Amino acid sequence: MIDHVELREGLYRDSVTLMLLTRTLSQDTTISDPIVAMATPLNLDLARTAGYKIPDGSGSQLLIAFRADEDEVALCLERIDDLLSRSLEVTAAHEASDHSATSLRRLVTDSQSNIALISVPGEHAAYQAVEAIEAGANPVIFSDNVSIKNELALKLEAKNRGLLVMGPDCGTVIVDGVGLGFANVIPAGPIGLISASGTGAQQVLALCDHAGLGVRHVLGLGGRDLTDEIGAISAHAALSLLEADPTIEVIGLIAKEVGPATRQELEKEISKLSTPVVWVPTEDLTSGTAQLLETASYELPSLPVWGSAIERAPRSGRLVGLFSGGTLAVEAQAIALDLGCEAEIVDLGADEYTIGRPHPMIDNTLRLERLAEVSRDKTVGTVLLDVVLGHGASPDPAAELQDVLADISVPVFVSLIGTNGDPQNRDLQVTQLTEAGAEVHLSNSSATRAAAIR
Repeated sequence: MIDHVELREGLYRDSVTLMLLTRTLSQDTTISDPIVAMATPLNLDLARTAGYKIPDGSGSQLLIAFRADEDEVALCLERIDDLLSRSLEVTAAHEASDHSATSLRRLVTDSQSNIALISVPGEHAAYQAVEAIEAGANPVIFSDNVSIKNELALKLEAKNRGLLVMGPDCGTVIVDGVGLGFANVIPAGPIGLISASGTGAQQVLALCDHAGLGVRHVLGLGGRDLTDEIGAISAHAALSLLEADPTIEVIGLIAKEVGPATRQELEKEISKLSTPVVWVPTEDLTSGTAQLLETASYELPSLPVWGSAIERAPRSGRLVGLFSGGTLAVEAQAIALDLGCEAEIVDLGADEYTIGRPHPMIDNTLRLERLAEVSRDKTVGTVLLDVVLGHGASPDPAAELQDVLADISVPVFVSLIGTNGDPQNRDLQVTQLTEAGAEVHLSNSSATRAAAIR
C-alpha cells in the first residue's frame, strides 16, 4: 500500500458531513486509514500522528489522506469525489428549498431564528458566532478548538446583548423539546438543565425519563464555562432564562471543573432565585439526578438491570472500560478508584483516538478493534463500556457490538444511556446486548459498581 495525501483549495464541508463521509470510506475494503477533514492545525497534527507526511496547510483547505494499493488510488479518489459531490448536492438542495443566504448573519435575519447552530473548524467558529450574535441569535457552538480568549470575548459580547452562547464544544442542547447535536428524545416537563457536559446531560435525561419526568430545556455551556477563566458567563445567562420560564419547577446544574471563585458567585446568584437549583456533579450523575428528582417531588425508581454477567465466570484481572462519552469515562474511573478496583478506563472519543475516524458514538469501528484485543488479553478480568443513544448517535450500536461481545469470555457490563423515545429503539438495543451475554444498566454509576465488585 502507498500513502496518498493532498490539500484541496476552496472545498469546504462542515465537520459532521466530513465525519460521516470518513465513516463511509472506512467501510470500503480498498481504502485504509481514511481522513477527510478541514486542514485545521489539530487535524493536520492528528494526521501526522497517524503516520502521514502532511505539508503545512490552512483551515480553508480540505485534507484528503488514505492508504491503498497503488493501482487502486485513482478509483479511491473517484469514490471520494463522488461522496463530496453528493454532500454538496444535498446541501444545495436544502438551501434552494429554504433559503439562499450568503452568510450566517443573512441566514439568521431571513429566517428570523433566535438560535444558530455552528459546526465549522474551530478557527472559523468564533467569526461565525460573532455574526450570529450581531444578528441577534444565540449561538450553539458545536465546534471545538476555539481559543479560551475567543470564548471569553464571545460570551462577554453576548452578555452585553442579552444573549446566551452555548459552547464551544457543546454537544447536547434541547430547547423547548427540540434537540440539537447529540440529543435524546424525552417529553417536555418541569425540569430545566444547564450542563457543562454533553454525555452527562444525556445520562440525566435517561434517568429522568425512567422516573417519568420530562425535561423542557437542556442548555449546554461547553466544558470551560464554569472555570474561573470564563467565570460562568453562560451559566449565569442560562439561570436567568430558566428562572424566567414559568413552566420550570427545578433547575439541574450539571457541573465539572468548577473554579472556586466561580462557584462562590454562582451560589450567591442561586440563593436569590425563586426556582430551586440542584448541583449534579459529574462524579456521580445518578445520585445527583436522584436529588434533582426529589426536589421536584419525584423519586428515582429502582434502576433497571437487564441480563446478567454472572453466567461468565469471572477471572482475576483488571477492569477495562472502553467509553464513547468522556464524562461517563471520568465518572467510571472515579467510582472504580473509590472502590479500590484496578481499572483502565479509556475515553475513545478523545482526539488521539478519533484521528481519521468518526466519533465512537457514531461509529464503533475503533471500539470493536479494542474489544477484539481485550478478548485475547488474559490480564483482563472484566469489561465495561457505554452505549449512548439519541439523535446523532449510531442508528444501531448494539448490532455493531453484538458479535464481538458474544466472543468475550469474561463478564461484560454496559451502561445504556438513552430513553424510550430514542430512534434506536432502546428495547431492541437491550435485547441485542443481553443476547450477546452483557449485563445492561441504565445508570453508568450502577454499571461501574457492578463491574468493580463482580
